[in-house]
Amino acid sequence: MTFQLRSLCAAVLFAVVLFVVCARQVRATPIFAQRYGFKCSVCHTVIPELNEFGEHFRRAGFYLPDTPRRGYFPLVLRFQESYVKDLLPSQTRRFNALAILISTANFGKDQSYSYFARYFFGSQGAPGSLYYAYVQHVHASTGAFERIGEFNLPLIQNATQRLDTLTPQEAYTYTVGHNDANFTTPRWGVNFGQRTDRLDVEVAASFDEYRGAAYGVPAPPSDFAQSFAGPEVFATANEQIAPGLRVGALGLSGARLFQSRSSGASFTDRYEREGVEVQWQWRRVDLYAQQLWGQDDDSDGFNHVTGSSGGFVTLKYYPVPHAYVGVRYDAVANPFVTRDFVYYLAFAPTMHARFLIEQFQPVGPGFANTSAQILIALPFEGRNAKGPK
Repeated sequence: MTFQLRSLCAAVLFAVVLFVVCARQVRATPIFAQRYGFKCSVCHTVIPELNEFGEHFRRAGFYLPDTPRRGYFPLVLRFQESYVKDLLPSQTRRFNALAILISTANFGKDQSYSYFARYFFGSQGAPGSLYYAYVQHVHASTGAFERIGEFNLPLIQNATQRLDTLTPQEAYTYTVGHNDANFTTPRWGVNFGQRTDRLDVEVAASFDEYRGAAYGVPAPPSDFAQSFAGPEVFATANEQIAPGLRVGALGLSGARLFQSRSSGASFTDRYEREGVEVQWQWRRVDLYAQQLWGQDDDSDGFNHVTGSSGGFVTLKYYPVPHAYVGVRYDAVANPFVTRDFVYYLAFAPTMHARFLIEQFQPVGPGFANTSAQILIALPFEGRNAKGPK
């Protein structure tokens, strides 16, 4: 039996046991829905995407003051089964199953502390790995917070945990030369700032990053071993300047050390990334746009300065509260230029699941493809769940 199959069987068995143990006692098992006796639809449009209330809840540190809480079990499982119509030369599997274990809980005298952990059981033969693992403190009165551990960089659109389609934004995933620095990979470090419904200001200092292969086959090892040459600093700020309209900016600066495994030669690449962003929400329409610029002092080991850029525009429409259709335009130059459109549709067959279909269409030479995914959060909420009063 392969490692992936063993992990998947263990995850299924765990889900069954968890459901049997908890169902009689609490009748609602998604962590936050169980804690407050809410339906999943209180925070989600189409799982795992958050609605306005869900975003407010996230900014508040997953805690609602002066709201009665129930007993809850701090674990939940998420299953994803993806299908790819046409395989790339580098791909070997048309179907790809992934199981994710998520755990979170609040603690402390005033429940202002919490932890969040996200473990991937592995996919396409990759070993399991811890993807997020952090502890945070949120000041309920101000929205200020401190976080330490392994976390994602705060972006205008989440490229992994709450990605609204299958293909991440290329502006967040592109790399330059030997340097793997991007906006998608989780970092190890400290993160602090202030989050309110009007203002979001955050700073992160990172000392390392996630090294696994959460969503697929690990990349072949490079001749160059890569490490942080010093703390990497990330900062972002965005503000709501009008109802439904937010604008902001971000910056990333760091240095990475590269050492050849074969010759022992080494070099350091100092890099910077800057960007601007805008989000506009009006009735059933969401618009997101981001533009990034970057510079690497020596990403190839030959002292060549390399400029890069990337951006995207996403337009989404919600015909009903729990379904959306979207189109995203991506463009990246690192320094080679690629452009593409991503067309997608998603809906919730139940409030604990998402079905998504995507058409990836490159502009010019490239590989067009159709993909689909079913996502299920287990165990289900019970019949006692309700909406907020």
